[in-house]
Amino acid sequence: MRQGESLRTGSNDELPGVGETAIEITGINHQGEGVGRLDGLVVFVPGTVPGERVLVELTEVRRSYARGKLVKIIAPSGERVALGCALAERCGGCALRHVAYPTQLRLKTELVRQVLARTGGITGAVVRDTIGMARPLHYRNNIQLKVRRNGDGVEMGFYEKESHSIVKVAGKGEYTCLLARRELNRVAEKVQALLGETSPGAPLPGEVALRRGGTGEIMVVLSRDTNAVEGKNSRSSFNALAGQIASIPGVVSVVEHARQRCKKPGGRYHTLAGRDYIIDELDGLKFRISAPSFFQVNPEQTAVLYRKTLEYCGLRGGEEVADAYCGVGAITIYLARHVKEARGYELAPRAVADARVNADLNKIKNTGFYAGAVEKVLPEQVAAGYRPDVVVLDPPRAGCRPAVLEAVARSGARRVVYVSCDPATLARDIARLSGLGYQLQEVQPVDMFPHTAHVETCVLITRV
Repeated sequence: MRQGESLRTGSNDELPGVGETAIEITGINHQGEGVGRLDGLVVFVPGTVPGERVLVELTEVRRSYARGKLVKIIAPSGERVALGCALAERCGGCALRHVAYPTQLRLKTELVRQVLARTGGITGAVVRDTIGMARPLHYRNNIQLKVRRNGDGVEMGFYEKESHSIVKVAGKGEYTCLLARRELNRVAEKVQALLGETSPGAPLPGEVALRRGGTGEIMVVLSRDTNAVEGKNSRSSFNALAGQIASIPGVVSVVEHARQRCKKPGGRYHTLAGRDYIIDELDGLKFRISAPSFFQVNPEQTAVLYRKTLEYCGLRGGEEVADAYCGVGAITIYLARHVKEARGYELAPRAVADARVNADLNKIKNTGFYAGAVEKVLPEQVAAGYRPDVVVLDPPRAGCRPAVLEAVARSGARRVVYVSCDPATLARDIARLSGLGYQLQEVQPVDMFPHTAHVETCVLITRV
């Protein structure tokens, strides 16, 4: 396509042969891609900044949108900054790394506002400015690295964006991920070195996950597919590797995750060395975290998020609070210090077991934790007469099942505090709650993942 030539599409199929054109970038989407328009068609272009005029090679054209690759910046934005990372363009983990940090925060606020309007039909909502970090680097306490044997050597790193090629980020002091905690960088280098010393036929994990607790304790999870048949020598070799990893300073737990390929997510966890958990800390509380349990990856911003959750709950001391999708009980226990009773609901039995231990660890006596699908257990308890004053919803990215929201409405809870990692499903669920007698009051975005396109939100919803 020549610059200025009209763009037309007649189907949803990709059209071959499109070429370069100049467009203005006016915003970003939920993936951190720049958004522009060409003859009325929306064009998504990674690596661009709102306010820029860029030359783009159109790589995909469909009826309602197109995608392009940045060829040249014709007129750069004053908000563009140097990447500062040799891997950023390849690994794709930092979709907004090229944007000045204050601008990232402003764009995320606007993104939340736009998604609420577009997906939930919610306009005029009070959306506060996104709360950022003073030093938005080296904040992640959890990373996952792919592993692959390459000839006589071993590659360990992140998948390159839109491919299964590995961007090697560890080995010989070269580990350079600027989002990971420095301690995890150090351990990753040492694990890479140990993997590189294994014999060509020795078994390797397909993925290495590193988790760091607020106490400085580090867990290493070695994930492998269970389909491969291995002999006694292979098992012995893998156990020996785990023992070497356990000797790395700071590592207190090495766990094997046996995955079943082409099966549902999950698998079996087996402790190979040390403990089967690490201890994290948050605002004076301690939490035991096992390998399959979820915990927020940014401790500093998690504290900000939980304090805002507490504020929105509007507690006076005599309330009953329900925490749906409670994980290891972090929010439940955080709020329990301020209420009469707090109940947590979670699907994963291992996480519920951790939650109960965490309550004992912090000498919290007024909690109850229930294992099972939240959309089943919470409605059952409400039908039996449970009437919480406040409900906290902290679901996975897919949001809440309708049965959960209906149970909240039947309970008569005066306040709902929704913690979300996906503005689109948040907007959908707010719209559903609006039809059940609730009204959105305020939205507080929190930048849990600086330099990425993700944004966490804490929302106050009250009964009409």
